[in-house]
Amino acid sequence: MDGADSLFAFLSSHVAQAAAARQEGSAPEDQQQQEQQPQDGQPPPPPQQQARPSRTAAQLQHHIRRLKRSGRLAAALRLSYEGMDEHPRMRCFVASAASLEAKLGRREAALALLDEGLARWPGNVALLLPLGRTRAALGDRAGAREAFRAALAAEPDNAYILHAWGMVEAAAGDVAAARSLFRSAVKAEPDMAATYTAWARMEATARWGPAGEEAARRVFDEGHRADPSHVPLLHAWATFELNHDKQSAARRLLERALELDPHHVPSWMALGQLEWRQGNAGRAREVFELGLALGGRGAGMQVSLLSALAELELRMKNVKRARDLFERLRQFAPQHVPALLSAAQMEHRAGNAARAARLYDEVQAAVEQQGVVRGSEGTAAVILRPRRRPRAAAVGAEAQAEDGTRAASAPAEPSEAAPAAAAAAAAPAGPPGAVVPVLHARAQAALRDGDVEAAERWLASVEALEPGNGYLCHTRGLLCQREGQVEAAEDWFRRGLRCRGSRDGALLCFEGLAELLAFKGLKDEARAVWRAGMAAVQPLTSRYLRQAALFEKKERNWAAAAALFSDAVRRDPQDYRSWLQWAVFERRQRNFEAAERCFQQGTAVAPGYPYLWYAYATMLIALKRLPEARAVLQTATRNCPRSAPLWMEWALMEAAAGDVEAARRLFTRGSEVPPTYQHAPLYQAWADFERQQGDEAAAQRLALQAEELSQAPGRGRRAYGSRMQPAAGTTTA
Repeated sequence: MDGADSLFAFLSSHVAQAAAARQEGSAPEDQQQQEQQPQDGQPPPPPQQQARPSRTAAQLQHHIRRLKRSGRLAAALRLSYEGMDEHPRMRCFVASAASLEAKLGRREAALALLDEGLARWPGNVALLLPLGRTRAALGDRAGAREAFRAALAAEPDNAYILHAWGMVEAAAGDVAAARSLFRSAVKAEPDMAATYTAWARMEATARWGPAGEEAARRVFDEGHRADPSHVPLLHAWATFELNHDKQSAARRLLERALELDPHHVPSWMALGQLEWRQGNAGRAREVFELGLALGGRGAGMQVSLLSALAELELRMKNVKRARDLFERLRQFAPQHVPALLSAAQMEHRAGNAARAARLYDEVQAAVEQQGVVRGSEGTAAVILRPRRRPRAAAVGAEAQAEDGTRAASAPAEPSEAAPAAAAAAAAPAGPPGAVVPVLHARAQAALRDGDVEAAERWLASVEALEPGNGYLCHTRGLLCQREGQVEAAEDWFRRGLRCRGSRDGALLCFEGLAELLAFKGLKDEARAVWRAGMAAVQPLTSRYLRQAALFEKKERNWAAAAALFSDAVRRDPQDYRSWLQWAVFERRQRNFEAAERCFQQGTAVAPGYPYLWYAYATMLIALKRLPEARAVLQTATRNCPRSAPLWMEWALMEAAAGDVEAARRLFTRGSEVPPTYQHAPLYQAWADFERQQGDEAAAQRLALQAEELSQAPGRGRRAYGSRMQPAAGTTTA
């Protein structure tokens, strides 16, 4: 039994044990429920008043931490607000609510909480820490540094503050400052494994090649020696090794992580992705199912695993499997916003316009009417502003705290409990901006359908809510450019440069403006805009670096283009489009070994992306490396069986090699793809082949099929699938 099989056996055994334990634990409860049922002929017992038991602050904090770990952020937020009401002198609940609001994307609500908290408790470190994080998330790095500096003035050796500040500097690209802060954090807390993880990730992206890899491994190793049982560090290390194609090392680390904590969802996901990358789709699905079997009922583990598996199936164009997974996910979280959006976009790409429209309606209603936001687990995340207490009450509470009663709290007065419940019930369902990603996604769906009028209506709705939204400005700019309104397009892009709500939205506008200026022939101005985006927005996306590389490539600045492609894949090793573009660039430079390395990395990351396989195979064919090309095409068609161009390229290769029967068999296989994946050039190539073989009747029949396909709307053009534009609120590589 090899390592993979032994790990799989261990995990299967643990799942069986967990299932048995759950079954045994449920028997007494069932029996108790049966005992509570009234006997025949006896009246049911009178209903008892259900008063909420008094909860200590420690109990509430413990419950909030459990909810956070399970991914139930909306529930944790609700409990944090309850803690603020029940224990008004405990600052931890204000800090918890603010942090959760920020995680749910409602940073203005977080700032309101923190401002009120710091007005009551000036200089409090527990509040300054989330304030720094929230300001950084809003792009206010100067404000974030100010908050962290004030916190460190109070507690100079607080490792959590040093860690958070280091994260901000790393995101801003200041490697030296971040390294110094991370080093200070682990000096203050030697077993601070989360800091080692962030530090190692930064080192891996700060330098390309062996130097960066070894620096990251040294940090990971130091962190592991400080805390050998820290599962998130093991997972992060495994992900790092997986991204650098060290699959055996990644498997060993994941094996250790899951032995220590079989309930660690990210490790299950990474193990499933490892199997998927190695071409073991069946085993990958089994890994995800084992992870699902370990989870209890609720939205945490199931939603994460089902979402990850659905996205993998979509990457492989397995729409039916992905649809089934989205339906399963909705059993746990019927209003999970990211899943509903992904499902809607999937159905739209598959041509199911009515089903997509229903899903868009559902997600829009969930956000607008019930307060569900993208970061929540599919349940309402109610905004409840902290109630301003009378000054006398605040003074009395502070005096009581000074008397040594800080940790305890008297039960809330009945007169206060009712207003709190009423405030929660009356609170608005959600912030107006929460629906913006949904409205923008609908606009893009309409644009893909060619319905500009409908797209304009959805964009107008976005503009009414967030006039400076970067995604809105980018889409408006592209629309104007498409209609020949170049000056209007430039105005929209420049407006989006000032977007502060989304890093990615701002970068899209820098990208759009640079490409527009290049189109106008203003190459120096375009390059200045690319560089301005790199200076203004951090961290950069791999997409932005890739597009900048393509600009330099067009300008024949080969060294600059290669460096930018390298930066793009260093930022995101999973960005298969960057691997493809870099490979094509190296191939045109006749650096075939470098191109092949890029093709291999890209196909390992995205085995269901046919463009990579096609470009890789055609390069090998051009180099007369036919056995290797044949092996690549075999793997490619196994991973992308509906890609007619791959079958066509393979058939043409065999035809050129003189294997007539193999060519005819491969043409036939390519013609058997589903209707929406039919490819007119395949039939034309097949017709030419049969004409060369002397079968004119077959050639004419096939040429007619090619002509019919090329004239049919929407047919013969979808061999690879459509390219989607980025939706507001999402990160596109």
